[in-house]
Amino acid sequence: MNIVYLTWGETPRSYGVFGSQVIRQFVETAKLDKKLICSFVSAVPIIHSGIVREGLAYRDEIKKVKGLLGNIPFHWLPVYCPQNFVNSSELTFKYMHFGAHRGLKSLLIKLRADVVHCRSYHAAWAAVSVKKRYNLNYRIIFDGRSLWPEEMALKGKVSQSAGYEHLKDIEKQIIAASDKVIAVSQTMNDYFSQLCPAEKVETVFLSSDTERLTPSEFVAKSPSAIKFCYLGALYKGGWHDPDELLNLFSHLRQTCQGAKLKIITTSSHRALRQVFEGPVLDDIEFTSTKSLEELRRELADVDFGLMSYFKPESELQITLGKMVMAVKTAEYLAAGLPLIVNNACGGAAAIVNDYDLGISYNSNSFEQLTRERIERLLSVKHKKRISEAAVGLFDYKNHAQQYSDIYRQCYR
Repeated sequence: MNIVYLTWGETPRSYGVFGSQVIRQFVETAKLDKKLICSFVSAVPIIHSGIVREGLAYRDEIKKVKGLLGNIPFHWLPVYCPQNFVNSSELTFKYMHFGAHRGLKSLLIKLRADVVHCRSYHAAWAAVSVKKRYNLNYRIIFDGRSLWPEEMALKGKVSQSAGYEHLKDIEKQIIAASDKVIAVSQTMNDYFSQLCPAEKVETVFLSSDTERLTPSEFVAKSPSAIKFCYLGALYKGGWHDPDELLNLFSHLRQTCQGAKLKIITTSSHRALRQVFEGPVLDDIEFTSTKSLEELRRELADVDFGLMSYFKPESELQITLGKMVMAVKTAEYLAAGLPLIVNNACGGAAAIVNDYDLGISYNSNSFEQLTRERIERLLSVKHKKRISEAAVGLFDYKNHAQQYSDIYRQCYR
């Protein structure tokens, strides 16, 4: 069976989300199922972040990408527009595809594609369009990762009327033409199952190298010395608002005397110190990591992972929030850290509630975050249980089996 993994509009990189959620997972799946003949295709805008940031040095990054893929062939397909068009309006969407479908058709015929795994709405639209236009017979897996029409409307890329409806129509056509639809959370599964037969939708959570994040030993911690952790991007106006993290930690400081906070982020530490000014700053440590091993060391001395998010107000914000899982969810839990999560993050909150992996809270009251509930999760027993649960939910190897099964189901 010939499997083609297709990305569209993203800059291939050996690190970050592209390295971990795309390349690493596809490689693990290929390793597990030797009967799969795998190829990797990246359709990349001719003006992209690699050219802007690294220039000619970006060639070294491509070498690293190919190195990670190993025996899996890597194919570069040019898209004739600037990369900022990937966040498309109803007017610019077509430019992300203009002139590129013929090249994709040639590649898919050359690779004798049986199944095309499409990461994103753009990738899926390209695969659907090429299959229909050239009367090809491969199967399509739609792996959208988010609710893209809602995201574009929220970011103001399309109007919340005609433009939004245009993207929703594209979504409808993609789902109808796809053989399988991947959801990254149970809440996303529920959403897509309203748009197509439920048996067409498969849930595969975000992937994590749980083995490398699991500590060598779990240590009991005194309730008087609890250290909380926030991991990831943090900036005003974004999905993860530092003011919301400040409100959450201020409550935790009152609830748990002696509480500390470690913030692991590549966001500006200087800007964040201005948000966390005053006495609370004395209890906060700022750091950043560049590798999984560094992250493992930084998580080794903390007791809880935090996911504070922001306060969704509009219907679009609420809908998008319900889908949120975030890679940090897998990373916290793999390290044995109970997760304290804003219940507006529906995907992560559902995992926490379904498997007793922490506490989901209402950001308007924090009433769920009592000292008793927090201290209950400090024991070594709970940390071990949480880490073991993370293996089953997020580990690359377990997901490789899921994807292998989906490919085979899709091709029957």
